[in-house]
Amino acid sequence: MARLGLFGGGDSNQNNQSNAEFNEKTLPVRPKERSSSPAQPHTISIEPVVRIHALPSLDGVIVKIEPPRQPANSQLEHVPCDIVLVIDISGSMAAEALVPTQPGETPERNGLSVLDLTRHAARTIMETLNENDRLGIVTFAHAAQCVQKLTPMTASNKHKTSKKLDHLKPQGITNLWGGIVEGLKLFDRAAGSPDGKVPALMVLTDGVPNHMCPPHGYVHKLRQMQLKPTVHTFGFGYTLRSGLLKSIAEVGGGNYSFIPDAGMIGTVFVHAVANLQSTFANNAVLRLTYPKYLKLQETTGESVDKQEPVQPDDPFEQDQPDATMQLSIVLNNLQYGQSRDIYLRYDSAVQDAVEYSFDIDVSPVVTATLEYRHFTDAVHSTPAVSQDVLLPTATLPPAEIAYHVSRSAIVSFLATLAPLRVDGEHQPVAVLDESMADFKQPLQQLIASLPANRPEFASDAACRSLLDDLCGADPRGQVSLALSRADFYYRWGKHYLQSLAGAHARQVCNSFKDAGPLMYGARSPLFVACRDRLDAAFDSLPAPRPSNLPPADSYGYGGVRNHESFAISMQCYNRFDNPCFAGSCKVLLAPPASVRGNAVAQKSSGMEGGAAGPEPLLNIARLGAGKKVPVSQLRRGMRVQTPRGARRVRAVLRTPVAGAAMCVVGSSEGGEQLLVTPWHPVYYAGGWRFPRDVQTTRAAALPVRFTGSVYSVLLERDSDPDAHAILVGGVWAVTLGHGITTAAPAGDDVRAHAFLGSYTRVEKGLAGLRRSSGGRVLGETASDFRKDWQRRVRCHFDQPGKKVTRRIARRAKAAAVAPRPVDSLRPIVRCPTVKYNRRTRLGRGFSIAELKAAGIPKLYAPTIGIKVDHRRANLSEEGLAANVERLKAYKARLIVFPRKTNKPKKTDTPKDKQTGETTQSIRSAFGVVDAITAGFSEIKKSDLPKNVEGGAYKALRKARSDARYVGVREKRAKDKAEAEKDKK
Repeated sequence: MARLGLFGGGDSNQNNQSNAEFNEKTLPVRPKERSSSPAQPHTISIEPVVRIHALPSLDGVIVKIEPPRQPANSQLEHVPCDIVLVIDISGSMAAEALVPTQPGETPERNGLSVLDLTRHAARTIMETLNENDRLGIVTFAHAAQCVQKLTPMTASNKHKTSKKLDHLKPQGITNLWGGIVEGLKLFDRAAGSPDGKVPALMVLTDGVPNHMCPPHGYVHKLRQMQLKPTVHTFGFGYTLRSGLLKSIAEVGGGNYSFIPDAGMIGTVFVHAVANLQSTFANNAVLRLTYPKYLKLQETTGESVDKQEPVQPDDPFEQDQPDATMQLSIVLNNLQYGQSRDIYLRYDSAVQDAVEYSFDIDVSPVVTATLEYRHFTDAVHSTPAVSQDVLLPTATLPPAEIAYHVSRSAIVSFLATLAPLRVDGEHQPVAVLDESMADFKQPLQQLIASLPANRPEFASDAACRSLLDDLCGADPRGQVSLALSRADFYYRWGKHYLQSLAGAHARQVCNSFKDAGPLMYGARSPLFVACRDRLDAAFDSLPAPRPSNLPPADSYGYGGVRNHESFAISMQCYNRFDNPCFAGSCKVLLAPPASVRGNAVAQKSSGMEGGAAGPEPLLNIARLGAGKKVPVSQLRRGMRVQTPRGARRVRAVLRTPVAGAAMCVVGSSEGGEQLLVTPWHPVYYAGGWRFPRDVQTTRAAALPVRFTGSVYSVLLERDSDPDAHAILVGGVWAVTLGHGITTAAPAGDDVRAHAFLGSYTRVEKGLAGLRRSSGGRVLGETASDFRKDWQRRVRCHFDQPGKKVTRRIARRAKAAAVAPRPVDSLRPIVRCPTVKYNRRTRLGRGFSIAELKAAGIPKLYAPTIGIKVDHRRANLSEEGLAANVERLKAYKARLIVFPRKTNKPKKTDTPKDKQTGETTQSIRSAFGVVDAITAGFSEIKKSDLPKNVEGGAYKALRKARSDARYVGVREKRAKDKAEAEKDKK
């Protein structure tokens, strides 16, 4: 029986000599059955090459799989692909995709939603495909839908596909499982031969699946399927179930990519498709055989596709230390020009035997075989390659060894941050200490122990790229940054780290952002060409039409813009903030009559019209004779200076705010500045501008948080728009009701506003508000402006008064009907529109399924104040469960008084609970004086009217007839009596 002979014979001198040479010599590749020639320089080949490199440290081996550098056909632009895009069109995909800016800057907006950019990425993929490629599209929200089957990308089909992409609209909830299943079905239904094409399923979602999830988990269900394509997942935003997306990608043989913001959509999709278009083989599996005592171990941590070593079936060999073991490592897709390097450690007993010059009876030989497919059902395999891990010979350069050992250590460390659950889903670990010591200390230990961090490898680009991602200077060092603070980790770190681990484990480049993954594919001419072509296509395609553009008159104060004049130029949208000044800013009152006369003369002889602006119309230097008072001291009837002369104040609107964003306009050198809301037009540098766009100094450009009262001014009516401006804080600012409600054709007058520019509408709106003793109009909050449901513009001011009226009416109704409910119970549902589908509201009535689950009969429900909607169907398990709990909670608090006190029904509340704490609390809350001690009292039978002789119907008919003809009969009787009297 062969065994590991720790005390067996052998030439110890030879072993000592070999040990002395281990630091200088490398280990050979010794074939087990046949000899092989020395390693030759790499040449262009159509078959992959497998090599086993034993490490000089005698602690492991590196198995290197080298696909051909480029295809044998040098004219091939890219490998043909069958791509199915599974796109999430749930309501959250309508969210605005903010343009990323530098830290501390306000994110720029251009009206594009997440779905808009996803459509643009899909078009980019489509444009780089040709008639040899096929593209399919599946969407999923509450249900999955096949938008397009796998279709060859001819010119006409591209046009049809583009039209279909335009029709994608956000809707409903997130049924991720339905989308995956429908996407996989497209490969089964595809007509024509798929041979020679790379099959891939690309799933993009921005949220957490909340509908029709498999009870036993996604991994369990996917393992039961015969997956033809590789499954790649893309998570957009920060509300992700990233562990699930990574597990789906692992079991599907694909890659998980994290897209934190809109700026990463292009680079992530470009690299994902470039990897597909440079694929050499698919379904690749590396099979290793080795002696049992060697105990080879993978070094990349936990993963869904990891397999345990298999023991031989022969029961006589299972307990032998030199029994043959087989380890299968799933590689899936291999790319042209990009090697796959697997670092494996073996048991320390072998190292101890060599260190102490013990003899090993059986040489620890590792044999490797690669099995793969060329996108067909035929399985190819490379010749078996064997290696004795203890024989020195030339091997990999030390820097490359350090790189792969360090890469595996990084992947293993990142895997510990998202261990596998029982159902096969990665679960990011929770932060136990806000100081992040549990994360920082292991990271520092990892960095210190990495071979790539040694001084002799400081000049190696590959080793340096790993350290750049771990602890490099900004903008590198994302791993350290993700683990530096708890809010960073929970917001984006836990998603990003799993994506980075997948890129290093599969050795694929997934974006331009990280230095480490950028090393992969750099030596592949085909990958580089595909990536550059995709990148150019993404940038050169026409910009997508924004779906989140506000209507023309929806900007905060003004700024009317149509779609034709709106270009994707990274400009911020205007907000709906109140057009107000801070109360401390000083406003210029009207000067003496002589100065006003000069102003009138200037008006008659000078320039007129709103386009010229205030400065040419009135010399500001002459206005110094006027008095300046704080805006908070303005009152109705006071005369203020305008560019067209003196005008009286008609109304002053005061609105309290807390933490409102304000802008500082004007230079501090002159001692006078204006603190104004960001979208209140001011005249600056020769034109009307928004304060947000005025940057006098760096400090003034930053927003200021203001708490206090802000003021708006309405002057007396004037047809000239320039007569509706006042000098506040040394800056001309527009007032309410200036008369400009629509913009000029050029669209450059930011004062235009449908409501705030209309004098009649503003005056009518202010008339309904409360007034102080000094004549100021008082607003309750900054939300006094009601916004139109469609245009989102302010349309009147009197909302505070209506709030009080509605509140009083609700209290009166509650007190009148107490202790009964004010209204019937209705379910919580999601709004059906795209704009508001993330919000909840009260529905029309509970569904039959909800009533049945709560144990309430559908005919009985309306009698106890529960609304029923027979047409409504439940599309969400979460919504069904929430409404069932709502019904049960209502039923538990409900008190039902019997109609007949002596004959209570089974469903009525027992008498001992009818005057309990619940009734008392309701009575005290609404101030009910007359207590309800019991239900309704019955009328006694003795008090009921007796039966009418002949029937009530005849009696009623007779009474009605008598009432109708009473006058005629009385007259007839009177005439008859008079006639008889005359006869006598």
